[in-house]
Amino acid sequence: MSDLNIPGQVPVGSNLFEMIEFTLTRKQPHSPLLEQGEQEAPGALLEEPTLFGVNVAKVREVIRLPSLEPALGRRPEVLGVFQLRGIPVPAIHLSCALGFSNEPVLPSAQVLVTEFSGRLTGFVVASARRIRRVSWSEVLPPQKELLGAITGMMLDEKKRFIFILDFEKVLAEVEGPSSESVPPLAQQRSKLFVGPTHFTSAASSAHVGLRPVVVVVDDSSTARKSLVEVVCGFECDVLECVDGQQAWEECLRLQKQGEAFMVISDIEMPRMDGYSFARKLKSDARFAGVPFLLHSSLSASVNRERALAAGADAFIAKFNRKDIVTAVEACLAVISGNERKAS
Repeated sequence: MSDLNIPGQVPVGSNLFEMIEFTLTRKQPHSPLLEQGEQEAPGALLEEPTLFGVNVAKVREVIRLPSLEPALGRRPEVLGVFQLRGIPVPAIHLSCALGFSNEPVLPSAQVLVTEFSGRLTGFVVASARRIRRVSWSEVLPPQKELLGAITGMMLDEKKRFIFILDFEKVLAEVEGPSSESVPPLAQQRSKLFVGPTHFTSAASSAHVGLRPVVVVVDDSSTARKSLVEVVCGFECDVLECVDGQQAWEECLRLQKQGEAFMVISDIEMPRMDGYSFARKLKSDARFAGVPFLLHSSLSASVNRERALAAGADAFIAKFNRKDIVTAVEACLAVISGNERKAS
Protein backbone atom coordinates (compact mmCIF):
# COMPACT_ATOMS: atom_id res chain seq x y z
CA MET A 1 0.00 0.00 0.00
CA SER A 2 3.04 2.26 0.34
CA ASP A 3 3.84 4.53 -2.60
CA LEU A 4 7.31 5.64 -1.49
CA ASN A 5 10.15 3.58 -0.12
CA ILE A 6 11.03 5.18 3.22
CA PRO A 7 14.86 4.92 3.54
CA GLY A 8 16.92 4.25 6.64
CA GLN A 9 18.34 6.77 9.09
CA VAL A 10 21.16 9.12 8.10
CA PRO A 11 24.36 9.13 10.22
CA VAL A 12 24.05 10.80 13.63
CA GLY A 13 25.69 14.23 13.69
CA SER A 14 25.97 14.52 9.90
CA ASN A 15 23.48 17.44 9.84
CA LEU A 16 21.67 15.58 7.04
CA PHE A 17 18.06 14.49 6.88
CA GLU A 18 15.69 12.75 4.50
CA MET A 19 12.74 14.85 3.36
CA ILE A 20 9.57 13.78 1.59
CA GLU A 21 8.65 16.39 -0.99
CA PHE A 22 4.94 16.79 -1.73
CA THR A 23 2.60 19.25 -3.39
CA LEU A 24 -0.51 21.14 -2.44
CA THR A 25 -2.48 22.99 -5.10
CA ARG A 26 -4.22 26.23 -4.31
CA LYS A 27 -6.36 28.20 -6.74
CA GLN A 28 -5.71 31.91 -7.15
CA PRO A 29 -8.66 34.19 -8.07
CA HIS A 30 -6.73 35.69 -11.01
CA SER A 31 -3.59 35.12 -13.01
CA PRO A 32 -0.67 37.52 -12.42
CA LEU A 33 0.48 37.11 -16.05
CA LEU A 34 -1.71 38.12 -19.01
CA GLU A 35 -0.74 38.67 -22.63
CA GLN A 36 -0.90 42.28 -23.83
CA GLY A 37 -4.50 43.19 -24.62
CA GLU A 38 -5.83 39.95 -23.10
CA GLN A 39 -8.63 40.26 -20.58
CA GLU A 40 -9.13 37.73 -17.84
CA ALA A 41 -12.33 35.71 -17.99
CA PRO A 42 -14.69 36.41 -15.08
CA GLY A 43 -14.19 33.89 -12.29
CA ALA A 44 -11.02 32.45 -13.82
CA LEU A 45 -8.88 30.47 -11.40
CA LEU A 46 -5.18 29.70 -11.64
CA GLU A 47 -4.01 26.37 -10.24
CA GLU A 48 -0.70 26.91 -8.45
CA PRO A 49 1.11 23.79 -7.15
CA THR A 50 3.34 24.62 -4.18
CA LEU A 51 6.17 22.39 -2.96
CA PHE A 52 6.36 21.39 0.69
CA GLY A 53 8.51 19.03 2.70
CA VAL A 54 8.46 16.95 5.89
CA ASN A 55 11.20 14.99 7.61
CA VAL A 56 11.03 11.28 6.76
CA ALA A 57 11.65 10.54 10.44
CA LYS A 58 8.11 11.71 11.18
CA VAL A 59 6.48 9.63 8.43
CA ARG A 60 5.64 6.00 9.03
CA GLU A 61 4.43 5.43 5.47
CA VAL A 62 2.84 7.06 2.43
CA ILE A 63 -0.38 5.48 1.19
CA ARG A 64 -3.08 6.07 -1.39
CA LEU A 65 -6.23 7.72 -0.13
CA PRO A 66 -8.23 4.97 1.63
CA SER A 67 -11.96 4.85 2.24
CA LEU A 68 -12.89 7.13 5.12
CA GLU A 69 -15.49 6.85 7.85
CA PRO A 70 -17.17 10.07 9.00
CA ALA A 71 -15.53 11.70 12.01
CA LEU A 72 -17.29 13.27 14.95
CA GLY A 73 -17.10 17.04 15.12
CA ARG A 74 -17.49 19.79 12.59
CA ARG A 75 -13.92 20.75 11.76
CA PRO A 76 -13.72 21.02 7.94
CA GLU A 77 -10.05 20.02 8.01
CA VAL A 78 -10.88 16.55 9.35
CA LEU A 79 -12.10 14.49 6.41
CA GLY A 80 -12.78 11.35 8.43
CA VAL A 81 -11.08 8.33 9.98
CA PHE A 82 -9.47 5.30 8.34
CA GLN A 83 -8.15 2.02 9.67
CA LEU A 84 -4.43 1.28 9.39
CA ARG A 85 -3.82 -2.33 10.41
CA GLY A 86 -6.52 -2.09 13.04
CA ILE A 87 -5.58 1.37 14.34
CA PRO A 88 -8.03 4.26 13.73
CA VAL A 89 -6.21 7.24 12.17
CA PRO A 90 -7.72 10.70 11.57
CA ALA A 91 -7.36 12.05 8.02
CA ILE A 92 -6.63 15.79 7.90
CA HIS A 93 -6.99 17.77 4.69
CA LEU A 94 -3.64 19.55 4.90
CA SER A 95 -4.45 22.13 2.24
CA CYS A 96 -7.59 23.12 4.14
CA ALA A 97 -5.70 23.25 7.45
CA LEU A 98 -3.25 25.70 5.85
CA GLY A 99 -6.03 27.90 4.49
CA PHE A 100 -6.12 26.58 0.90
CA SER A 101 -9.67 25.35 1.44
CA ASN A 102 -10.56 25.27 -2.26
CA GLU A 103 -8.24 22.40 -3.16
CA PRO A 104 -10.41 19.38 -4.09
CA VAL A 105 -9.62 15.96 -2.64
CA LEU A 106 -9.21 13.74 -5.69
CA PRO A 107 -9.08 9.92 -5.78
CA SER A 108 -5.40 10.27 -6.74
CA ALA A 109 -4.60 12.04 -3.44
CA GLN A 110 -2.09 10.48 -1.06
CA VAL A 111 -1.82 10.32 2.71
CA LEU A 112 1.32 10.99 4.74
CA VAL A 113 0.86 8.79 7.81
CA THR A 114 2.91 10.58 10.46
CA GLU A 115 3.95 9.45 13.90
CA PHE A 116 5.02 11.98 16.49
CA SER A 117 4.36 12.47 20.19
CA GLY A 118 3.19 8.86 20.25
CA ARG A 119 0.28 9.47 17.85
CA LEU A 120 -0.62 8.50 14.30
CA THR A 121 -2.14 11.15 12.03
CA GLY A 122 -2.86 11.05 8.30
CA PHE A 123 -2.28 14.24 6.29
CA VAL A 124 -3.98 14.20 2.88
CA VAL A 125 -1.91 15.86 0.14
CA ALA A 126 -2.24 16.22 -3.62
CA SER A 127 0.88 14.23 -4.43
CA ALA A 128 3.98 12.86 -2.69
CA ARG A 129 6.69 13.35 -5.30
CA ARG A 130 10.07 12.15 -4.10
CA ILE A 131 12.48 11.77 -1.19
CA ARG A 132 15.47 14.10 -0.93
CA ARG A 133 18.57 13.86 1.23
CA VAL A 134 19.59 17.38 2.15
CA SER A 135 21.72 19.19 4.70
CA TRP A 136 20.09 21.31 7.36
CA SER A 137 22.65 23.96 6.40
CA GLU A 138 20.69 24.39 3.14
CA VAL A 139 17.48 25.08 5.05
CA LEU A 140 16.91 28.70 6.00
CA PRO A 141 14.48 30.07 8.58
CA PRO A 142 11.29 31.36 6.91
CA GLN A 143 10.78 35.02 6.19
CA LYS A 144 8.63 36.78 8.77
CA GLU A 145 5.63 36.96 6.47
CA LEU A 146 5.73 33.16 6.10
CA LEU A 147 5.86 32.37 9.81
CA GLY A 148 3.21 30.08 11.17
CA ALA A 149 3.19 26.45 10.13
CA ILE A 150 6.37 26.91 8.04
CA THR A 151 9.62 26.33 9.92
CA GLY A 152 12.12 26.35 7.07
CA MET A 153 12.58 26.91 3.35
CA MET A 154 15.08 25.86 0.69
CA LEU A 155 15.58 26.00 -3.07
CA ASP A 156 15.49 22.94 -5.29
CA GLU A 157 17.61 22.43 -8.40
CA LYS A 158 15.12 24.48 -10.46
CA LYS A 159 15.30 27.38 -7.97
CA ARG A 160 11.80 26.68 -6.68
CA PHE A 161 11.06 27.11 -3.00
CA ILE A 162 10.29 24.07 -0.88
CA PHE A 163 8.59 24.99 2.39
CA ILE A 164 9.14 22.69 5.40
CA LEU A 165 6.04 22.39 7.56
CA ASP A 166 5.64 22.20 11.31
CA PHE A 167 3.12 19.34 11.38
CA GLU A 168 2.83 19.56 15.18
CA LYS A 169 1.60 23.14 14.90
CA VAL A 170 -0.85 22.24 12.13
CA LEU A 171 -2.29 19.46 14.28
CA ALA A 172 -2.42 21.69 17.38
CA GLU A 173 -4.38 24.36 15.48
CA VAL A 174 -6.81 21.77 14.08
CA GLU A 175 -7.43 20.38 17.55
CA GLY A 176 -7.82 23.82 19.11
CA PRO A 177 -6.09 25.50 22.07
CA SER A 178 -4.91 23.44 25.00
CA SER A 179 -6.89 23.67 28.21
CA GLU A 180 -3.65 23.83 30.21
CA SER A 181 -2.59 27.20 31.52
CA VAL A 182 0.53 28.56 33.14
CA PRO A 183 0.19 29.41 36.85
CA PRO A 184 0.63 33.17 37.38
CA LEU A 185 3.20 32.50 40.13
CA ALA A 186 5.35 30.47 37.74
CA GLN A 187 5.18 33.30 35.22
CA GLN A 188 6.37 35.79 37.83
CA ARG A 189 9.30 33.57 38.85
CA SER A 190 10.83 33.43 35.39
CA LYS A 191 12.80 36.16 33.65
CA LEU A 192 12.44 35.44 29.95
CA PHE A 193 15.04 36.39 27.36
CA VAL A 194 14.21 35.87 23.68
CA GLY A 195 17.24 35.63 21.44
CA PRO A 196 20.59 37.39 21.54
CA THR A 197 19.25 40.91 21.03
CA HIS A 198 17.49 40.71 24.39
CA PHE A 199 20.23 38.89 26.29
CA THR A 200 22.83 41.66 26.12
CA SER A 201 26.36 41.49 27.44
CA ALA A 202 25.58 44.09 30.10
CA ALA A 203 22.52 42.19 31.29
CA SER A 204 24.44 38.92 31.32
CA SER A 205 27.37 40.36 33.24
CA ALA A 206 25.05 41.64 35.94
CA HIS A 207 23.34 38.25 36.01
CA VAL A 208 26.41 36.01 36.56
CA GLY A 209 26.05 33.80 39.63
CA LEU A 210 22.41 34.63 40.28
CA ARG A 211 20.39 31.92 38.53
CA PRO A 212 21.18 29.23 35.97
CA VAL A 213 20.04 29.75 32.39
CA VAL A 214 17.99 27.16 30.50
CA VAL A 215 18.68 27.45 26.75
CA VAL A 216 15.52 26.33 24.92
CA VAL A 217 16.17 25.52 21.25
CA ASP A 218 13.38 24.78 18.78
CA ASP A 219 12.33 26.16 15.41
CA SER A 220 8.67 25.64 16.32
CA SER A 221 7.20 28.54 18.28
CA THR A 222 4.50 26.16 19.57
CA ALA A 223 7.07 23.75 21.01
CA ARG A 224 9.17 26.59 22.48
CA LYS A 225 6.12 28.07 24.18
CA SER A 226 5.21 24.70 25.68
CA LEU A 227 8.75 24.18 26.99
CA VAL A 228 9.00 27.69 28.41
CA GLU A 229 5.71 27.21 30.25
CA VAL A 230 7.20 24.18 32.00
CA VAL A 231 10.67 25.58 32.64
CA CYS A 232 9.45 28.91 33.99
CA GLY A 233 8.24 27.10 37.11
CA PHE A 234 11.87 26.71 38.21
CA GLU A 235 14.27 29.24 39.70
CA CYS A 236 16.05 29.90 36.44
CA ASP A 237 16.17 32.21 33.45
CA VAL A 238 15.21 31.14 29.94
CA LEU A 239 16.96 31.95 26.67
CA GLU A 240 15.10 30.99 23.48
CA CYS A 241 16.89 30.07 20.23
CA VAL A 242 15.38 29.03 16.91
CA ASP A 243 18.06 26.62 15.64
CA GLY A 244 21.27 24.86 16.63
CA GLN A 245 23.55 27.43 15.03
CA GLN A 246 22.06 30.32 16.98
CA ALA A 247 22.13 28.23 20.16
CA TRP A 248 25.80 27.32 19.64
CA GLU A 249 26.69 31.00 19.33
CA GLU A 250 24.72 31.78 22.48
CA CYS A 251 26.39 28.94 24.40
CA LEU A 252 29.81 30.31 23.44
CA ARG A 253 28.80 33.68 24.85
CA LEU A 254 27.29 32.23 28.01
CA GLN A 255 30.44 30.20 28.65
CA LYS A 256 32.70 33.18 28.05
CA GLN A 257 30.68 35.25 30.53
CA GLY A 258 30.79 32.57 33.20
CA GLU A 259 27.10 31.66 33.15
CA ALA A 260 25.85 28.37 34.54
CA PHE A 261 23.46 26.88 32.00
CA MET A 262 21.84 23.79 30.52
CA VAL A 263 20.37 23.09 27.07
CA ILE A 264 17.06 21.62 25.91
CA SER A 265 17.14 21.22 22.15
CA ASP A 266 14.85 19.97 19.40
CA ILE A 267 16.30 17.62 16.78
CA GLU A 268 14.84 18.93 13.49
CA MET A 269 15.99 22.51 12.87
CA PRO A 270 17.31 24.68 10.02
CA ARG A 271 21.04 25.36 9.67
CA MET A 272 22.16 22.96 12.45
CA ASP A 273 20.06 20.08 13.78
CA GLY A 274 19.95 18.91 17.38
CA TYR A 275 22.17 15.85 16.87
CA SER A 276 24.94 17.97 15.35
CA PHE A 277 24.53 20.64 18.03
CA ALA A 278 24.75 18.05 20.83
CA ARG A 279 27.85 16.43 19.34
CA LYS A 280 29.55 19.80 18.80
CA LEU A 281 28.91 21.04 22.33
CA LYS A 282 29.63 17.76 24.10
CA SER A 283 32.94 17.28 22.26
CA ASP A 284 34.17 20.73 23.36
CA ALA A 285 36.03 20.69 26.69
CA ARG A 286 34.84 24.22 27.47
CA PHE A 287 31.34 22.84 28.03
CA ALA A 288 32.27 19.93 30.28
CA GLY A 289 29.48 19.46 32.79
CA VAL A 290 26.84 21.36 30.80
CA PRO A 291 23.67 19.20 30.82
CA PHE A 292 22.17 18.65 27.38
CA LEU A 293 18.68 17.27 26.74
CA LEU A 294 17.34 16.40 23.30
CA HIS A 295 13.61 17.03 23.14
CA SER A 296 11.66 15.75 20.16
CA SER A 297 8.32 14.51 18.89
CA LEU A 298 10.30 11.68 17.24
CA SER A 299 9.59 9.48 20.22
CA ALA A 300 10.57 6.05 18.87
CA SER A 301 13.25 4.13 20.78
CA VAL A 302 15.65 4.43 17.82
CA ASN A 303 15.66 8.21 18.23
CA ARG A 304 16.47 7.84 21.92
CA GLU A 305 19.49 5.71 20.96
CA ARG A 306 20.56 8.24 18.34
CA ALA A 307 20.25 11.08 20.86
CA LEU A 308 22.53 9.32 23.32
CA ALA A 309 24.96 8.45 20.51
CA ALA A 310 25.16 12.17 19.70
CA GLY A 311 26.27 12.85 23.29
CA ALA A 312 23.02 14.08 24.85
CA ASP A 313 22.56 13.31 28.53
CA ALA A 314 18.92 12.30 28.01
CA PHE A 315 16.12 12.16 25.44
CA ILE A 316 12.61 13.35 26.32
CA ALA A 317 9.46 13.27 24.21
CA LYS A 318 7.79 16.55 23.32
CA PHE A 319 4.81 17.72 25.35
CA ASN A 320 5.43 15.10 28.07
CA ARG A 321 5.46 17.57 30.92
CA LYS A 322 6.11 15.06 33.67
CA ASP A 323 9.29 13.75 32.02
CA ILE A 324 10.44 17.29 31.16
CA VAL A 325 10.04 18.45 34.77
CA THR A 326 11.92 15.41 36.08
CA ALA A 327 14.76 15.87 33.57
CA VAL A 328 15.11 19.61 34.19
CA GLU A 329 15.16 19.06 37.97
CA ALA A 330 17.98 16.54 37.55
CA CYS A 331 19.97 18.87 35.29
CA LEU A 332 19.59 21.87 37.59
CA ALA A 333 20.82 19.67 40.46
CA VAL A 334 23.91 18.84 38.36
CA ILE A 335 24.51 22.56 37.73
CA SER A 336 24.15 23.31 41.43
CA GLY A 337 26.62 20.55 42.27
CA ASN A 338 29.11 21.85 39.72
CA GLU A 339 28.89 25.36 41.22
CA ARG A 340 29.53 24.02 44.71
CA LYS A 341 32.60 22.13 43.51
CA ALA A 342 33.90 25.22 41.73
CA SER A 343 33.53 27.31 44.87
